Amino acid sequence: MRQRQADIATRFPWVEQVKEATLSYPRQERHLVGVSGGVDSRVLLHLLPMIGFPDLVVCHLNHNLRGAESLEDSNFVSRFTRRLGLPLHIETLAELPGTGSLEMVAREARLRCFARAAENFSTSSLLLAHHADDQVETFLFNLFRGTGSLDNAAIKAESQITVGTRNLWIRRPMLRVWKEEIYEFAAAYRLEFREDSTNLSRQIVRNRIRHDLIPEIERLMGRPVKRTLLRTIELAASEGEFLRSLVPKVESQAELDVKELRELPVVIQRRTILCWLRHQNIKDFGFDEIEAVRSLLDRLDIARINLPRSVFCRRRAGRLYLQFPNE
Repeated sequence: MRQRQADIATRFPWVEQVKEATLSYPRQERHLVGVSGGVDSRVLLHLLPMIGFPDLVVCHLNHNLRGAESLEDSNFVSRFTRRLGLPLHIETLAELPGTGSLEMVAREARLRCFARAAENFSTSSLLLAHHADDQVETFLFNLFRGTGSLDNAAIKAESQITVGTRNLWIRRPMLRVWKEEIYEFAAAYRLEFREDSTNLSRQIVRNRIRHDLIPEIERLMGRPVKRTLLRTIELAASEGEFLRSLVPKVESQAELDVKELRELPVVIQRRTILCWLRHQNIKDFGFDEIEAVRSLLDRLDIARINLPRSVFCRRRAGRLYLQFPNE
């Protein structure tokens, strides 16, 4: 086994990075693996037993967005999961529930699917196959959209969320692995996988970032830029971790004290508001919304500001609190 792992590490040095990323993962716990059928999740599923994670559950959601192609993806996942002898949790949506952007609604549908799988298989660990190219593209997308801070523009290597009553640890061990390296691994092990035709569509902003924006930046700069961007992302993440350590504990607070918040440095004010809004389950907010909440600290002529999804932040009696629809 050790010789085999050494051979893998020699051929694919990035495997050691993945192993290092998984050192903190619970070894004795069963892990869900989100599998679309694409090359990324297919490689992750193949790699995990090689590095000491044999107790896996394949989890797949058919969003039904691409008709017959979506069904073929589901059938493909079912077939190779049976061949691997792994348990499978699979769901099919008749239609996407909820309103909002397609990407956001689809993501929330996946999280609900993962939460049900976690409940069924008595686990709280979910492994996803996001990689370095995803990281760079997501960072640029969120940066241009206007995020609350640089480190919050990136994909987190590990995060905890609550879906319904279920707590999930979402872990992404391949965030430093490039797409081309994933394809090379799949070719070496002759792994079958599906290609999502929508990845080529210029109707999707992320695809335009991948196929148009990044190549154009590299053309203008005269050199590759993705590795430089990834290094910037990792630096921002480490600096953000330090700043978060300075933020007062507000996770369980329904209200914020205006006087206490006003006494903090501006950068910590912003971080505190960001953390508070997140723990109040406010979605789709960025720098502008954080600054709007901050404006309530000093402007006596404003006692209410608008947040996404018809939520208001109000100031009353020296406190900030949120008012949700129908309250």
